[in-house]
Amino acid sequence: MALLFDLLGDVCFSTVIAYLLGRNRKAMTMAMAPVTWKSWAVFTAVFSLLSIISSYYGTRLEGALASTRIVGTLMGGIIGGPWVGASVGLIGALHRYSLGGFTASSCAVATFLVGILAGILRQKVGFHRLDWRMAAAMALTAELIQKGLTLAFAKPFEAALAFEKAAAIPTTLVTIVGTTLFVMILKDMQLQTELSGARFAHLALSIAGQTLKWLREGLSRASAQRVVELIYRLTKVDAVSITNENKILAFIGVGSDHHLPGGDILSPATMEAMNEGRIVVFQDGAQCPEPGCPLVCGVVAPLMPRDKAVGTLKLYRTHKNSLSVAEIQLVQDLAQLLSRQLAIHELDQQQLLAERAELKALRAQINPHFLFNTLSNIMSFCRTAPDTARMLLEELSEMLHFSFAKHEDKVTVEEEFSSVASYIEILKVRFGSRLSVELEVDPKVNNCLLPTFSLQPIVENALLHGLFSKPADCRLAISIKEEKERLVVSVSDNGIGMTEEECKKLMEDKTGGIGLSNVRHRIDSLYSGRGTLELHSQKGEGTEVIYKIPLERKYD
Repeated sequence: MALLFDLLGDVCFSTVIAYLLGRNRKAMTMAMAPVTWKSWAVFTAVFSLLSIISSYYGTRLEGALASTRIVGTLMGGIIGGPWVGASVGLIGALHRYSLGGFTASSCAVATFLVGILAGILRQKVGFHRLDWRMAAAMALTAELIQKGLTLAFAKPFEAALAFEKAAAIPTTLVTIVGTTLFVMILKDMQLQTELSGARFAHLALSIAGQTLKWLREGLSRASAQRVVELIYRLTKVDAVSITNENKILAFIGVGSDHHLPGGDILSPATMEAMNEGRIVVFQDGAQCPEPGCPLVCGVVAPLMPRDKAVGTLKLYRTHKNSLSVAEIQLVQDLAQLLSRQLAIHELDQQQLLAERAELKALRAQINPHFLFNTLSNIMSFCRTAPDTARMLLEELSEMLHFSFAKHEDKVTVEEEFSSVASYIEILKVRFGSRLSVELEVDPKVNNCLLPTFSLQPIVENALLHGLFSKPADCRLAISIKEEKERLVVSVSDNGIGMTEEECKKLMEDKTGGIGLSNVRHRIDSLYSGRGTLELHSQKGEGTEVIYKIPLERKYD
């Protein structure tokens, strides 16, 4: 029993080592990552020393040495893999052999074999899947190997047997307990690290959710300031900054006396992060040229909505080596999320430019062909019907004034319909007496808003493609009214109509035109799915186009 308590006292030292390793962020990172020369050297040194100390403080019994040396060897193999296990086992074996005794050779060989086996277990199972049951089984196997070799090769056999009768149970129990505690402590520390990482991941998503509305406006001093204030408040770091390619856009926290928004970038780490497109961490000294800058620890992540960095996100602390792995990962995740938001802003801008280009294309499509025909009509009426020519010029002037003027995305019904009415009056001259027009525009909706150039393309399609080839009885009906908090616009004709297949191609933009498809796209874009456009047609009977949009009024 006294031996058991002596060995338990020794193994407490190993348990303290396990706790300290688990609390060390760098050690845990090395343990969970593939082995490197640095991790091999660190773990070999630590656990070899632990194995040597355990041998020195072992208990002499029956002419041999009972110790917890195997625990240190097992720890080395479990945390560092085969290379560390073999190295620790070899060093522990040579040291044990140097201490002498009739079990020196067998214990040395056992120590080396146990180190290799523990490393192989770690390699095959992996640190994440390793649990206390596997650790206990490995410890029991290690003790059986050592005791088997001692009984097989130690001489005299009677002395070896007497030693094992006295030491087998205590050493086996202590090895199992020590190794199991070591693994349980490391796994608990690993769990805490993962929980911390999960909390930071949740924090990153929370921050990204709140910053979306600001960064969709682009990377500006105003949006950057809001973002850094939010990150500073939620992360509790010492300072937060956002830059563009050459200027500080926003800064908050310690060091704000010389890290001024609008000033030049001071840190070489920032330029390195942007130029190389990767995260840069500094833990042991300020990167700022300002003397006495307290920001001696920080992480810089590039903001890359495309392949090139457009700025950086930076988090700082005022104590060296105080940034955790989870915090560094938080900055990297945040930078990626903010980059996606900036990419959304760019897509929004591209979509806006595309819509404006479509609107310009629509104007270009309407104006030239129509203009030439109208001018030809005016010329022909100048002598034969000057009043008609004058009326055509007035209507053309009204229509072109609206067409060429700069408009917002939406205009009032009154403005849009005034241009359409002029267009119809001009086309009536070409149709003559065969065209009749029925207009039903509710005066209550005159100040309601609808997409610019959303009515004229539909009317033009009805007149030129639906009715113009019809020899007589051409009827066009236009209706604009309010219906259940929606503006309903309807254009119908009794023209040549279309087949179901032709309607489908027109709605799927497969006809080569941009009139109706442009209207449909702009309704989708402006009303985010709350607007609809319907096309109904039958061959030989006519066509009706109806679009419904949310009711909006323009108040002066």
